[in-house]
Amino acid sequence: PDADCIVASCQTIAARLRRGASLETMLGTPKLIVVDEAHNTAFRTEYEAIEAHYLNQGSIFVGLTATPWRLSKKEFLGQKFDALVEGPQPPEIIKLGGAVPCRGFTLTGAIDLDALHVRRGDYIDAEIAKQASEPQALAYVVNEWRRLCRDRPTLMVGATVQQAKLTEQAFLDAGVAAETIVGDTPQAERLAIFERVKAGQTQVICSVGCLTAGFNLPAIAAILYVRATKSKALFHQTAGRGSRPYPGKSDYILLDFGGNLKRHGNPMGWQVYSLDVPENQDGECPTKTCPKCGAEVSNFVRVCPQCGYEFAGEKDQHGDLILQSLNEYADKLTKQKIKSLRTWRKQAYQQDVSPDIPIERFKDEFGHNPPAEWLLHATLGKRVSAARKLAYLDYL
Repeated sequence: PDADCIVASCQTIAARLRRGASLETMLGTPKLIVVDEAHNTAFRTEYEAIEAHYLNQGSIFVGLTATPWRLSKKEFLGQKFDALVEGPQPPEIIKLGGAVPCRGFTLTGAIDLDALHVRRGDYIDAEIAKQASEPQALAYVVNEWRRLCRDRPTLMVGATVQQAKLTEQAFLDAGVAAETIVGDTPQAERLAIFERVKAGQTQVICSVGCLTAGFNLPAIAAILYVRATKSKALFHQTAGRGSRPYPGKSDYILLDFGGNLKRHGNPMGWQVYSLDVPENQDGECPTKTCPKCGAEVSNFVRVCPQCGYEFAGEKDQHGDLILQSLNEYADKLTKQKIKSLRTWRKQAYQQDVSPDIPIERFKDEFGHNPPAEWLLHATLGKRVSAARKLAYLDYL
């Protein structure tokens, strides 16, 4: 208790309190208490005794979290903390070299959200798993992984242990090396699986909820999110596991089978952080107002369904076509990146300078290399005459 720094878990403190120990004998009287993963820890029952005791003693509490959101509308971090200190946003961390961007893809062939029920604020895991464990759903997951992930080291996240094991078997049946890690998987076995992933011997880890906050395997370059959740914190914690930099890795791919990207946004995009109850806490799609007819429409529509008004800044048809053909999630940052890249590539051709300059400019601006697909038909468009093709070859 007189050490300069004491590290403890809420569960251990609570267990010792039940055995008759006091907070002073365990922790002394700390001037500063740092609460890690504060979006969860600060709302644990075991934490309440610590909070009440040391607030009365004048201790300062500092909560740390990358995902300051709660599932319950009645709970928010402003109930636990007085001020917010915001660090770099995910796009800024990417530019600083501390993370890689996420390319999110929305896929609708494994889970029917309309058929799911909600219990205690979130979708029922058993119902998700039942749908996602059907043979056609399992085959769809494997096929989409092959189409979009190109054998990247992958973390699959499901809703139940049985779903994770059935997904593992589906990959094995397709000739893909896969293994499962769940809550009771021994630590030594987990570490051995991680080593096999890094060595390229295992391609897919199937899991449920144990590889979220605190899990760090930088080799992971794709996330298969085969579940749906109304919890923004849970989705971003899990879907962010692929963001760690690793040699040869310029981005990671997120295959979202549960509508979570539209519900919660790209985990590596711009975020709204607040101590107050966030807007759209229930996970509903954010809306905007049509300036022509006043209708409330989804933020994701480009044309008002009521009056046909076209929203400014959302007319990059080439970018939209690329995104649609890939099922890529079209958040504002992704659209901005694609539009800038394609404009710069076209300008390079018109100014007769190297086609690599736009890529270098993109990396300077956003901190990572662009996907090759984003440059498709950028310079000449799809319909090109033979003369223009020859002129382009001369330019190259």
